[in-house]
Amino acid sequence: VTYQKKLDPVLGIPTPTECEAEISEILKVNKINFEPGSATIDASALGTVDDIAGILKRCGAIPLEIRGYTDSQGREAMNTALSQSRAESVLNELRARRVLTASYNAKGYGEADPIADNGTEAGREANRRIEFKLIRPDTVASPTETTLESNAETSDTDSAATSEGTD
Repeated sequence: VTYQKKLDPVLGIPTPTECEAEISEILKVNKINFEPGSATIDASALGTVDDIAGILKRCGAIPLEIRGYTDSQGREAMNTALSQSRAESVLNELRARRVLTASYNAKGYGEADPIADNGTEAGREANRRIEFKLIRPDTVASPTETTLESNAETSDTDSAATSEGTD
């Protein structure tokens, strides 16, 4: 008898970071394309969605954001709405493949954050994309003020209240 870690129901589950990396590798090879000016996923990309769904089923409930991007052609408001619709289309396709999506959200970023030059057709094609990113909680909470500032404000208030009371 040999022990196979990948068959263990608990140890065989990839970490959220591993899931994100696996999906990124798939998207490097096969993009999720859409029909021009539409949120309808191109038929040639449905196999890619199938592959991603397979990974996400193994990953379980991980906090994930499906991000949609467009190129810079057209009005910015239209691009933001189109990218949102495209991200939602991907989310709906995952649901259709019975992926549990309660911990996922879809967000359209429009033409923000280009990864290539929008001045060329190849660049615009690269900028029209879907990304899957883990939603990571902020590990360091940034306090609004330091303890020293807080004490200084308290001292000023106390001394002001004291001088008001003596008048």
